Amino acid sequence: MHSNPFSDSELARRVQSVRSSMADQELDLLMLSSPENIFYLIGLDHWGYFAPHVLIVPTDGDLVLVTRQMEQVAIRNMVRNAQFVGHSDSESAADVVIRHLADTTNGKLIGYEGGSSGLCHTMGAQILAAVPAGEWRDVTGMVDTIRLVKSKEEQGFMRRAARASDAGTQAAIAAVHDGAAESEVAAECLSAMTKAGGTPPGFGPFLRPAHRMAAGTYIMYVPAAVRK
Repeated sequence: MHSNPFSDSELARRVQSVRSSMADQELDLLMLSSPENIFYLIGLDHWGYFAPHVLIVPTDGDLVLVTRQMEQVAIRNMVRNAQFVGHSDSESAADVVIRHLADTTNGKLIGYEGGSSGLCHTMGAQILAAVPAGEWRDVTGMVDTIRLVKSKEEQGFMRRAARASDAGTQAAIAAVHDGAAESEVAAECLSAMTKAGGTPPGFGPFLRPAHRMAAGTYIMYVPAAVRK
């Protein structure tokens, strides 16, 4: 987290793959709002995705990222292949997208991610109503499908991530004993994972004592003797 690990050639390959798919669907413009897909194309890895982000992908030329102006430092440090257009907290990302695209989209076929967790109903409706287009097309899943095929560079990162995950899991297993506190087990897991090159995980570690085994997804079983 807080760095962009991908090479320029890898990012260029991804953008070209997305643009090839756009050409296949005759899209003139693509508007992405899924954090995973934005990260995929520009390598922005930060905690700011709780706020809306919109990545505008034309068929050629520069990509444009719209999000809060306060993220300018993180974006300057990480994003090398997109322009940044920030907005103040007195306006929304939708306001800026509408203003940025003004008088440039008439008659164009624009793809958007209607099923994205990063595009709330109000924001999506505002953009679709205010940005003139020949047609809006919901292309949810288009970039997700492209992401399924991993390049050699991506495979290398996946192997590194697996090693960090293994280190955390083994440390957690080693920390389990009769009467161990969940906090102790979690601390050992996170410490080992971080020392092995891991970054802060989005979730977890999920520790499930016997009395919480039905509480949802878990990564390891912890005996009933382990309590907070």
